Order: sequence, then C-alpha cells, then structure tokens
Amino acid sequence: MRMLRELHEQGNTVVLITHDNSIAMQAKRLIRIHDGEVIEDKEVG
Repeated sequence: MRMLRELHEQGNTVVLITHDNSIAMQAKRLIRIHDGEVIEDKEVG
C-alpha cells in the first residue's frame, strides 16, 4: 500500500480492485460495483 500511495502522491492514477474492505478504506475514493453497476461512489480518506 505504501508504494501505491507514493505513486498517487507523484500524480499517478492508481486503480486497485479488492474484496478486502480494510484495504479499500485506505483509498481516497471508493467505487463499489455490483453485477456490473456502480452502486456507490464516495470520497473516503
């Protein structure tokens, strides 16, 4: 996660796909998709 955070701080876009909520909550933006549809899009951190 540190490496991904550093890449983002350098201006890169990082897309991380996970089923682990504790990892997802470390992101700045969270987009939840269910059956191919966006069901939530929010700023988290």
